[in-house]
Amino acid sequence: MHTIYKTLRSNSYSVPCELCSIGGLCIPMLLNNSLSNVLERQKSYLKDEIVVKSKTPFKKFYIVHSGALKTFVTTPENTEQINGFYLPGDIVGLDSISTKVYNSNIQALGNTSLCELYYDELMSLIDSNKDVRDLIFKLLSTDIYNYQKLILCYSQKKSDERLATFIYSLYLRYQQRGHTSLNIKLAMSRADIANYLGLTIETVSRNLSKLQEQNILTAKGKYIYINNLEALIEICN
Repeated sequence: MHTIYKTLRSNSYSVPCELCSIGGLCIPMLLNNSLSNVLERQKSYLKDEIVVKSKTPFKKFYIVHSGALKTFVTTPENTEQINGFYLPGDIVGLDSISTKVYNSNIQALGNTSLCELYYDELMSLIDSNKDVRDLIFKLLSTDIYNYQKLILCYSQKKSDERLATFIYSLYLRYQQRGHTSLNIKLAMSRADIANYLGLTIETVSRNLSKLQEQNILTAKGKYIYINNLEALIEICN
């Protein structure tokens, strides 16, 4: 029987530079250390601390080294709407390139360490380095693709399918970062998940209970163990 509360590898919820979304930039040999004046490494933020507020002038990107971030906007009704979760290796702020301001509030979900990449200095590298240019285009394309998937999830999937898709997407994202276990940690609260998926917290809790009754997963606090990955994928599809 699998142990739900086994010790997680210390690097499972941080990311080595080579697995970061801009890992290709951070490897010194690639740019002969030309990134040394571009990247400020690293700054720490406490749980719930606001990294930057919406509408603040855009100057730099934030790359998660450890911990996690969420982005959210405030609706006209003065409620919070979460529009993104960012895990180790993710870059935040790509959507600000055109508007020149941060379009969302950025908040630490737990104690979080961030690398900061200045936009103006990065653009100067794009002009002279094809690897940097190709990487930025790839990141922008991935951002657009993920947004399209989120819209599809909102518009066509039922509540249990939305939750299953969310859990499976977390599994895939952690897998890309070297976390090979089926035991994953939720950096975000149930309320945050419900907000992000356009559901109520009661609906999220009910569907979690349903998935547990079907022995597809086991949930305890912030930990989820996937008992049947194939069944989870089937619900997503």
